[in-house]
Amino acid sequence: MVPCFCAAAPRMPSELESYAETLRMSAQDDAITTPSFPMYVVPADVLMAMTELKAHEELMAEGCLAQFDGSQGNAMFVSHQWSSIDHPDPHLEQFKALQDAIRNAMSGTTTIWGNISSEMYDQTFMGQPHHLSAAELSSKPLFLWYDFFSCPQSRHNVAHRRLAITSIPWYVDKCEFFVILCPLLQHADTRELLNRNSWESRAWCRLERATRALSAKADMHLPIEIHSAAHQEMAAYFSWFRYPVGEGHFTVESDRQEIAVLLRGLIQKKLQFYLSHGHQHSYRIMSNLQRVLLRGLPIAPHDALVPGFVSDLLDPASFAAAHFMYQNGFQSLRERDEAGWTPVCYAALDGNPMLILTLLEQRADVNDKITKGEPMCHFAPDTPILHISASLTNNGAIKVLLANRADVDAKDGYGATALLWAALSNNVEGIKSLVAASCDPTERNMIGYTPFIMASAAGSLQAMGELLKGTPREDMDLALHAAMRHGEGGTARVVSTLIEAGADVDHQQSTPFFSSLGILFSGLSMRHRWKQSTLSTYAYHHDKATPLMCSVITSSFEATAMLLAAGARTDLRNSRGCTAADIAVETSAPDYILSALHEDGDARAALVMGFSDLAANCFVSQAF
Repeated sequence: MVPCFCAAAPRMPSELESYAETLRMSAQDDAITTPSFPMYVVPADVLMAMTELKAHEELMAEGCLAQFDGSQGNAMFVSHQWSSIDHPDPHLEQFKALQDAIRNAMSGTTTIWGNISSEMYDQTFMGQPHHLSAAELSSKPLFLWYDFFSCPQSRHNVAHRRLAITSIPWYVDKCEFFVILCPLLQHADTRELLNRNSWESRAWCRLERATRALSAKADMHLPIEIHSAAHQEMAAYFSWFRYPVGEGHFTVESDRQEIAVLLRGLIQKKLQFYLSHGHQHSYRIMSNLQRVLLRGLPIAPHDALVPGFVSDLLDPASFAAAHFMYQNGFQSLRERDEAGWTPVCYAALDGNPMLILTLLEQRADVNDKITKGEPMCHFAPDTPILHISASLTNNGAIKVLLANRADVDAKDGYGATALLWAALSNNVEGIKSLVAASCDPTERNMIGYTPFIMASAAGSLQAMGELLKGTPREDMDLALHAAMRHGEGGTARVVSTLIEAGADVDHQQSTPFFSSLGILFSGLSMRHRWKQSTLSTYAYHHDKATPLMCSVITSSFEATAMLLAAGARTDLRNSRGCTAADIAVETSAPDYILSALHEDGDARAALVMGFSDLAANCFVSQAF
């Protein structure tokens, strides 16, 4: 007999609530007790005065390092990709950007806002965008953790270096701020282009970000991305589970098992933290995201955190459903928690097809949706479970929902269909399933994005390829602007794909005043006069702006180089009368960008050098 959780019964405390109370009463310390290797940091004033990078051992001998325990002030963890094989930054390109960015942020010359996607979400659904002020950064003495300084580097000190690496979760947990140092530059040895995308491709970098998201201080400040001295922004929260650690690049494949054990332990600790602090919704979100977070790693989710579950059910599907309800503290399928989620909404996060099918058989609604916005995932109010499944690449769940006649035309609070979420997540299999079920690939959301435009904005190349057929040419221009607007699509590959498909590199955009974007940009351009952010700068300059101008505003300098290589004009002006070079001056773009925009000579040739082959392909395709 299959148990049914449909009927509403008198509300009694669940085992989840009882277990949470037990955790609270036990007064467990949220912090990891001690690191395997001390946390050595550099005082900010010492770091600012550095003119060369010295290894840990040299700095220790000179007395430049402090052992941090949290009482001296605030710490900042700097995550970065080494720019040569045997030295973190041989030409000080990254380090100079770090010094200048911190100096500007602490002096108030720059203010750190969320990236454009985050600020648009916060402005629309939260009412107030987040930002990090100079006062917050300077409220206490600042110390920085930087691997070359903080971890032993000598070949005679390998054991201690390994201990320091395994202590990274402790270090991150102690840090008030987490920085991703990712200015555009070339690797000194391989000539590979280094930027945020290359940083994000590495499994260890993803782990550091995941460690931050799973730390006790994660909700205080989002990770800060440093793109240049003048451009710092808080990253979107959902990036860390959109790009799972296990799907990143491992230089040493044997690290995969070690990372798997470490990451699952961090997840379990975070789940206990949420419960002990009474955050049941956050616990449910994190618990049911485990399969996504551990994707690509040789380890199973921890699915029995709440002890005491017993059942005499013999049917595996019924047992799994009962266990799911128990672990999530639900007593009825119709129960909706304070955050606006029902059990089947959380099951869509988990993505287990058998679980979802069993809940549907027990009368869960195949078109159920969350009723409130969810900042952690950037879901809008009224997001259906089909959309949730598509966004997380839970393709087995998508097939179950479609087989049970989920509404493929349903829209969330953004006006988006599930297909748009699949495009955002580069979910090609999900796109194919949804299109086969007659989900319309030309349907637009509230800001005029089709799934193809969204894929371009997100830098989802495989999704772009899948959706390209049937996309009208005029949408290529819109897609190119969307790619520049959101930054993630500002890569040479995305830009070249769009140009090859017919996008005009010199298209000057015009946003209807009474459209959703037009109204948003109008308000933000007014705010820009006294409170500036990347989004307000974009809003102020967007009318008649070219993709080249927009790439400068969002610090998508890889796209800047690609557009120049493809012949983008530098003499065009937007409705404010500004050229791309004028905007570069206003936004304090790096000197090499300003020089390349001002002259068609050596500076521009040096910038576009790595993109000539891609640009040539664009010209060939346009000739035909």
